[in-house]
Amino acid sequence: MPLVVAALTALLAACGVGSQPSSDEPFELRLLHTNDTHARILEFNSFGAPCRAEDAAEGRCFGGVARRATVLDEIRKESPNVLLLDAGDQFQGTLFYSRFKGTLTATVMNTLGYDAMVVGNHEFDDGPEILAAFVDQVDFPVLGSNVVAVPGNPLENQLDQSMVLEIGGRKVGIIGVITEETTDLSSPGEGVSFEPIEETARKLIDELEGQGVDIVIALSHSGLERDRMIASAVEGLDVIIGGHTNSLLSNTNELAVGPYPLVVESPRGEPVLIVTAFAWGMLLGDLEVVFDGAGVATSWEGEPRLLNAQVAESPAIQTLLEPFGREVQEFSEQPIGVAEVDLVGLEGVCRFGECNFGNLIADALLEHGQERGVEVALQNSGGIRAGVPKGGVSVGSILTALPFGNTASVFGLRGSDLRDVIEHGVSRAHDPDADGTGRFLQVAGLRYSFDPTAPVGERVLEVEVANAASPASEEPVFTPLDPDREYLVICNGFNRSGGDGFAVLRDRAIDPYDQGRVISDIVMDYVRTKQRVAPAIEGRVRRISP
Repeated sequence: MPLVVAALTALLAACGVGSQPSSDEPFELRLLHTNDTHARILEFNSFGAPCRAEDAAEGRCFGGVARRATVLDEIRKESPNVLLLDAGDQFQGTLFYSRFKGTLTATVMNTLGYDAMVVGNHEFDDGPEILAAFVDQVDFPVLGSNVVAVPGNPLENQLDQSMVLEIGGRKVGIIGVITEETTDLSSPGEGVSFEPIEETARKLIDELEGQGVDIVIALSHSGLERDRMIASAVEGLDVIIGGHTNSLLSNTNELAVGPYPLVVESPRGEPVLIVTAFAWGMLLGDLEVVFDGAGVATSWEGEPRLLNAQVAESPAIQTLLEPFGREVQEFSEQPIGVAEVDLVGLEGVCRFGECNFGNLIADALLEHGQERGVEVALQNSGGIRAGVPKGGVSVGSILTALPFGNTASVFGLRGSDLRDVIEHGVSRAHDPDADGTGRFLQVAGLRYSFDPTAPVGERVLEVEVANAASPASEEPVFTPLDPDREYLVICNGFNRSGGDGFAVLRDRAIDPYDQGRVISDIVMDYVRTKQRVAPAIEGRVRRISP
């Protein structure tokens, strides 16, 4: 709701309400935060898939907005100065988004009492119209400080650049920035661009300081490493609440990539506190900060709170969600086959090496395209949003794992260009906290090896293609990729059109046909035909380090 908070702040100031405390008075602020929830409205299991009865019986379900509501109520009762903020990617990832788009998300976030959010790249997946409708439905500002929409675009004047909140007698400024690579990562459409983050942040912080703001929070959907860069380069930032790379910061969890908060020194020599809370709403970030009279953080403590089965679900929220859940469940429970093994779709696995669910998806694409002579199938790991536990496979489990509605593209590609595509796929595979790791390719009809420690562009060691004429009953015969030969390739339309930075697929595809079937439908048909699936790790992708 653009300008609402700014207008309210100005009105309060004019009336003499909310005057600043004395310069030597400490100010305590509690920041609760989420990021990359991806439409996990209900509880889910460790794969990010919907919680099954057996999972619930064994206490192996997490998250869900009803649990989040319980913890929020408890914290708000015990702490006076609390903000609830989101670092983007509320959209996309489950049938709740597929069915209701942003409408249910808006209802939930309004009910939970969010104070602000920044747009994530997945908020643009269905174009600017769906995002603009969401912004109209929420009761809080949606920030996009470095998002520029041309006149006439549905997002024109819809996203706030900054906001000021009066809380506990102090002015707190908030900006919200998003990765500049969003055009490659999503589908923002014509007329939407993303300005450099540091330049945008400096300008807005100067404006906020001119309004008497000395505490500035950045909501950042840019990734952890990018947040480090921002913190060390921009004066005046106090806290960065991050998202995008699904990173876990924690002082107790051995899987964490850093402490909570991660402290970076600003150009002024002041501490900038960076926090982020993994993904899916499995955790609620919880940071308490004490600021001095000049707005500098002097002490802090906190830890993301795990929303597991020990946290009760709010009955009021469960009642609110019941009709939506019934509608989604009826469709999602249709069975299509059986998985004899866990279909692993975890980002930490599929974005850095071969994963068995990636193999199944690529196999389904290859089999679908073989009638047209397709030899190679490619699937970006960023398109795999969840795994499927061993047991029954349903419509809902596949649509949760493959929620984007991408269609299949078939095209020719010279061998040398195909090698470049694979090189691009492994260009971020060295760093779990890097932006753009979703470009990592799962494959069928092809195998490759790479060295993640080699320079970008020189990482692929070997590429071999299976002989398409080999009998299906025999092991395929692989031969080295011929740089001069044209291969027929199938992948999703997002990558074919340049998504994830695959400019080679966009610019060098030969006679592309981009109006194929939806990828999730292809995979569901594959499972229905096989009835029982048990994909394995086969050495299609070999990660080799000296």
